[in-house]
Amino acid sequence: MRNKIVLTLLCAAFFMGCAQRDKFSIKQQKAFYVSIEKTACFGNCPIYILEVSKQEAKLQAKRFTEHEGVSNQEMSDVEYKALQDSCAQTDWGNYASEYLTGYSDLPSTIIRFSIHPTDTIDFRYEGSKAPAELMRIGDMLHAYQKKMQAEWPLSLD
Repeated sequence: MRNKIVLTLLCAAFFMGCAQRDKFSIKQQKAFYVSIEKTACFGNCPIYILEVSKQEAKLQAKRFTEHEGVSNQEMSDVEYKALQDSCAQTDWGNYASEYLTGYSDLPSTIIRFSIHPTDTIDFRYEGSKAPAELMRIGDMLHAYQKKMQAEWPLSLD
């Protein structure tokens, strides 16, 4: 009987731990920060930094983008929640800091993430060398950068 109780408690703790990974606490949501940086290559690869914090997206488009300069945009509730949910389901502590191909002419993607103001972690990858979860977040941020480029305010040109 005692073993059944212990087994039940362990199962409950396991499932509660899994459930907590799908959402951030209110405090973590307020400190939520994620960014993507695309670095240079030996060609015309877009070079930019997109930072997301408190539902605000800030794009610094540097070179080889449709527009260059700095633009800010508020993300919709749906877009922001989808990004936060993706980040919450990612096991940030179990990744290497770099996933590089060894080819020096490829652009790097750098993902920065934090749910605590003093703890920002960086992950750098080239091509499709990163784990699927990091690639998914990178793809989401890259797509949002393209959206911001398409909606670029005329006053910034």
